[in-house]
Amino acid sequence: MKNFIIIIVVFILFGSCKEKQKSAFSLQYIEDKKDLYLQFKNNTNQDIIFLVPNSLEFGDKNFHDLTTQGGKEGDYPINVYAVIDSGQSSEIYQQKLDSIHDAYLTEIGNGDFIGDERPGDGNSVFYLKNNKTIKVKYNMTIKPIMIPSKKIYSSTFKQNYYPYDKVLKGEYPDGEYLRRFSKLNFGKAKFVAQPVIEDTLFLRLSEKDVTD
Repeated sequence: MKNFIIIIVVFILFGSCKEKQKSAFSLQYIEDKKDLYLQFKNNTNQDIIFLVPNSLEFGDKNFHDLTTQGGKEGDYPINVYAVIDSGQSSEIYQQKLDSIHDAYLTEIGNGDFIGDERPGDGNSVFYLKNNKTIKVKYNMTIKPIMIPSKKIYSSTFKQNYYPYDKVLKGEYPDGEYLRRFSKLNFGKAKFVAQPVIEDTLFLRLSEKDVTD
C-alpha cells in the first residue's frame, strides 16, 4: 500500500469551558506508511487514565449510514479500518478493565463469549503522566470488497471515532462495564473520557492504496 493522505488534524479537549480553553488533552494523527498513530498529549499537571478503541473505522462519505467494519463490509466498495498494535496499553489497568468486562459478561449470562473477541474488539487503557506525550500505533487495512474499477467509492473516508462520553452516559452494549471501570480509584490519576469528535480524520485514497 502506498502512502495515503491524511487531510485533517484535530484536538480533543475535556472538562468545563474554562478547561477546554486550556487545551488540556490533545490528539494528533500521524501517518507512516501502512501505520497510523494517534498522538495524545496531556497538557495538565495531573496524570490521566483514558481509553482508546482497539479498532478505528473509516466510512466512505457516499455511504453515511454504514460502517466499514462489523456486519456491513459487503455494502462498501472498499473496507477501510485500523487495528491497534498489541502490547501498548497500561498492563495493570488493562487487566482491571478486562476483568471487569469478563465479570460483567458472566453477570448478564454471556460468559460463554469470553475469549472470543477479535483483535479489533474492545478498548485499550492508557496511563499518561502530566505534561507527557504518547503515540498509539494502529495498522491500516484498505481492501476492496467490490471491484474498485466500478469507481463507486468516493476516495474520501471519514473516521468514526468511538463516542466515549455518550457510551458512558447512554444505553450502549458496553456502557456498563466501561462505567464501572471509570469509577475505579486511580490514585493520583484522573479518568478522562474523550468527547465526540466531529469530522475527526479524513483519508483520501486512490487505487494505488488498495491492497488485494
